[in-house]
Formats: sequence, structure tokens, C-alpha cells
Amino acid sequence: MNKGFTLIELVVVMVVLAILAIGASSYLGIGATMFSEASQREQILADGRFAAERLVRELRSAAPNSVRISNTAGVQCIEFVPVVSSGLYQSLPIAPESGTQLQLIHMNWQNAFLGLPFSVYPRQPADIYQFGASTLLLQATEQADSDGLAATITLALNTAHSFPAGSPEQRFYLLSASPVSFCYNALTQQLRRYTNYAYQIAQPLPPLSNGVLMANKLAEVSFNSLPSMLARNNVVNVLLRFAGTDNADLFFNYEVHLNNVP
Repeated sequence: MNKGFTLIELVVVMVVLAILAIGASSYLGIGATMFSEASQREQILADGRFAAERLVRELRSAAPNSVRISNTAGVQCIEFVPVVSSGLYQSLPIAPESGTQLQLIHMNWQNAFLGLPFSVYPRQPADIYQFGASTLLLQATEQADSDGLAATITLALNTAHSFPAGSPEQRFYLLSASPVSFCYNALTQQLRRYTNYAYQIAQPLPPLSNGVLMANKLAEVSFNSLPSMLARNNVVNVLLRFAGTDNADLFFNYEVHLNNVP
């Protein structure tokens, strides 16, 4: 008796193998797609977390009442001034008095502080960005102290000045030489960080081609500043929405409390 396969059996086997191959390829394709989407989502999550935490960390060190927000032609920016250092003052010229002598209490005074913006009781952004009243460039010379305390610093301003008001806590702030801006461009869906530019009375729009890229594929960015009240500090709400695959967007929503007080 001859052993072998009939044509019908061979065709049946080929059909079954084809069905199994199609099923296996579909299964592998679904697995590869899921892995690709998960990897992309993880990358977006990592990029989003980096950008959000960097922005939040810098905002927490902002000078009081220095936050400004603008939204022009699809570009939304938040601008603020970082605090380099702070301390207390023993005496300084407060209106209507005018003078050149400042007596400060600071535990780690450095000559590098001379020339930085020096601010006392800023109550609105104009008090920070417009020099000549609550804020001035600390152009001064350090004098020998008579009380012998290393923490007490006596400075003589190059020109006489009068601060509009004194701080209830007798606090002063030494500010960064440049403000910082984070700007979102809806056209390119990018968030960029800008610095190394001059203080300006009106909030500037940085050149969009410059700046350090912080995040890509941002579908939406929202900045909202709530002024301080007796029951709370200044609060800045930050919303970042990253565009994911299949409408699976990622949201980062932060409420940043600016703990510095004038």
C-alpha cells in the first residue's frame, strides 16, 4: 500500500498554516505596536516631567511679585526674577529721607553681590523691573564695620537713594542679573527657556529662534497667576499638555506657591 498525502489534505494543511501565520503575524504586530506606543509615551512622560519640574523649581525661587504672564500671537510667556540671596537690613533711607548708607545683616556676604539688583518691599512687578524706586542696582562700596559683627555689612551707595517704603520684616532681596522667561509657541509646539537679557518695563517677547529647548510636542500650555492675599501666598498655576498617540494626551498640572514675602 502506497503511503502519502492526497491533494486535498495538502491544500487543507497549507490553508491551516496560512491561517496560523496570519494570526501569529497579527499578534506580533500588535505587540510591536503596543511596545512602540509605550516607549513613545514613556519618552513623552520623561520629557514632560523634566520640563515641568525645572519650571516649578525655578518658580519657587522667584522674587516676590516678579511674575509676569503674556499671551500674544500664539506665544505664551511667563517671566520672573530669581532670588540670588536675601537678608535683613538694620537701616536704609526710606522716604521722605534720602541717603547713601545701608546697614545689612547677611551671614554669607560676597563682593559678587555688588552690582546686582537690590530690592526692598516690591509690591508689584513694576517695583522689580523698573529700577529707581523699590529696586536699584547695588552700586556701592563696602565700609569697615564698627560693631565687629561679621554678619553686619555697611555699604555706601555711589549716589543717594530713597526707598518708597520699608519692609514690615526689614527684608531685602538680591536678584539675578537677568530675568528668566519660559515661552510656549503654539505653532512649533515647543517650550523654551530664555535668560541673559536686560530688565525691561514692558514684558518682552524673546526671539523665538533662540532659547534653550525644554520640551517638544506640547499641545497646550497655560500659566495663571493668583495674587497673594492675607490667607495665602502668591500662587502660580501651570498646565502642560503633551500630545500622545491615539488621543492619549499627558497632563502636568502644578500649583506653585511662591513662599517669599516682601
